[in-house]
Amino acid sequence: GCFNFLNFASKLFSTMSEEEIVDHLPALKEACAKHCPAQNKAYEDCKGRIAKLGEGDCEAWYFDVLHCVDHCVAPQAFKKLK
Repeated sequence: GCFNFLNFASKLFSTMSEEEIVDHLPALKEACAKHCPAQNKAYEDCKGRIAKLGEGDCEAWYFDVLHCVDHCVAPQAFKKLK
């Protein structure tokens, strides 16, 4: 019944590779953020203005940062895959 299946499944998965899967994307994004100082400064300046005014958003500046980081990450992202 169910117990036999669970026993089988645990044996099956215990024989699979124990190599841990590593997501390299967060580290790549962090490293690439350093290559976008102008976009980061503009975004931080906007956040400061919003904090003083109490209204508005910095969505456009945030997307500028993301675009810059993605442009840097894209060529490197798939090199880390096996």
